Amino acid sequence: MSVFENKKYILIGDRDGIPGESLRAVVEHIPGSEVVFATTECFV
Repeated sequence: MSVFENKKYILIGDRDGIPGESLRAVVEHIPGSEVVFATTECFV
């Protein structure tokens, strides 16, 4: 069992880095995980 399983996630991606939807795609493959909120922001 991984420490990442059976958790809820809030994902904040970066426009010039890793977008939030890419993070969501990875996290959704973790058993029992739930993405509560995912967004991509621009940090200047």
